[in-house]
Amino acid sequence: MGGFGSGAWTRYGARQTLDSLRRIEITFLKKIGVLNSSASGTLSWTRNGESNGLINYQIHPAYIELNFNFRRGDREEWQPVKQRINFDTTACNFGGVRHWFLCPNCYQRVGVLCQGDKLFLCRHCCKVAYSSQNESGLDRLNSRKDKIAKKIFEDYHNGRGWLKKKGMHQKMFDLLYVQYRQLEYQSFVMQEDMFDRVQRCF
Repeated sequence: MGGFGSGAWTRYGARQTLDSLRRIEITFLKKIGVLNSSASGTLSWTRNGESNGLINYQIHPAYIELNFNFRRGDREEWQPVKQRINFDTTACNFGGVRHWFLCPNCYQRVGVLCQGDKLFLCRHCCKVAYSSQNESGLDRLNSRKDKIAKKIFEDYHNGRGWLKKKGMHQKMFDLLYVQYRQLEYQSFVMQEDMFDRVQRCF
């Protein structure tokens, strides 16, 4: 893996799968120790050992700022792009916090963003699918998680919910909330495993 993540330089109009796109992974930021810092620098993507583009970044306490050039096809002019991506955190069961990206389009907490076109967004907003055979299992898991969340949260939208539903007994809420958090963690672990497998292909 080079830089934030591996992946091919996006070909506009080509059939897109997650492992063919540039990706930014929160686990990689954590691995290189730049979260909760003011680090800046230039990272690169590689594919089959070949350089496949560069990107400048600046880490801020609550977000990461990306600066890069983009064009669609060989006939268009390169245009500079500046994109801000906010961070979010959730508490871990045994202390500490887990970091996430907030998708700039739908504001869902995700561990990976990909460049389906000009900007880096979650895979749902980029309308791309996992090429891994585990995709159906992950989708089923997220579907179960979302089903529980809609039962217990007053306002649940795109993977985010905070307030207990009015009229729900606290004991029932606590029981379902534990199940929700377990499914959320399983989803996160499954995504990490899937991306680890993809990265070993590059």
